[in-house]
Amino acid sequence: MEHKQQDIQNRFDVILQEVQREVQDAHTQTKRRQNLIKLIEGRFGTKLLVYVAKINYPIDYNDIHLIGSMLESVGETDNIDLLIQSGGGVGTVAEKIVEMIRAYCKKQFRVIVPNLAKSAATMVALASDKIIMGVTSELGPIDAQVQIIQGGVQQFISAQSFIHARDRLETLTNQSIQEGKPYQAYLAQLSAMDSGFIDHCEKSMAFAKDFARKYLSEHMLKQMPGARELADAIANDLTSTSKYFTHGRTIDIRHIKDASDDNKLKHLAVEEFKKESDDWKLLFELYLRSELFLDMDNSPQQRKGKLFETGAFSMVTSFPA
Repeated sequence: MEHKQQDIQNRFDVILQEVQREVQDAHTQTKRRQNLIKLIEGRFGTKLLVYVAKINYPIDYNDIHLIGSMLESVGETDNIDLLIQSGGGVGTVAEKIVEMIRAYCKKQFRVIVPNLAKSAATMVALASDKIIMGVTSELGPIDAQVQIIQGGVQQFISAQSFIHARDRLETLTNQSIQEGKPYQAYLAQLSAMDSGFIDHCEKSMAFAKDFARKYLSEHMLKQMPGARELADAIANDLTSTSKYFTHGRTIDIRHIKDASDDNKLKHLAVEEFKKESDDWKLLFELYLRSELFLDMDNSPQQRKGKLFETGAFSMVTSFPA
């Protein structure tokens, strides 16, 4: 593992030095990335879309027109690859992105994960025909997150946590009544819960499961016997807070390829690119150049947050620092 990390660090250092030499010329950086995109397209026989977002800038509705612009730049085509780096975001936007890409893609839609594709980005990956991953790649659970304000601080908590809390209080209340024990404290906590909010949590979790079940059975798993049942099992797995505990839990290639009987994720169409392969080196260079571009030349007032790029289109979105 240390050897792998050193190889990655060495590769990073080389690309960083090249980008630093180019940093004064934004046009040169864009041209170099777009040349890489065209080179990768030629090797893979696809059209490549690049969506790289800094971790604090989630998938949201503002992405839709830019995804649309990328698709317009490549036009309707047989095969589309989406290289995505994202910490997640709005699930319904993930669904919109998938539908848009599939409207332009006549044959195979693949998702390339150079580093992180978490939460809603994992949902996009599940809706593809194949996922490409390497040593640095990471998916994550898809349990819905809800925003709360606690102590004046915005937090995102798994919707399932509130559902579990409600169910636990109901169980404790009923059990205490049946056993003739004091139940008023449990009932008071249960009564204080917002029923509308709990209903929202249940529907959010149902959406995440339905999304995974629908797209997996219609695309990635459609040729497998019992595709619907297998898709349902994977959807339940990836929304299980009792299995993954935290929304940020790592699901890497090693976990997916685990051959044990209880691992449902091994049925996903995931292709591993070895770190030594030229294809992976090109993809990772493109990803690193995109990340470094977003990190450089930011002002105290504005920071670059997302890069949308194809061989013929490039747009960066900036946000208040």
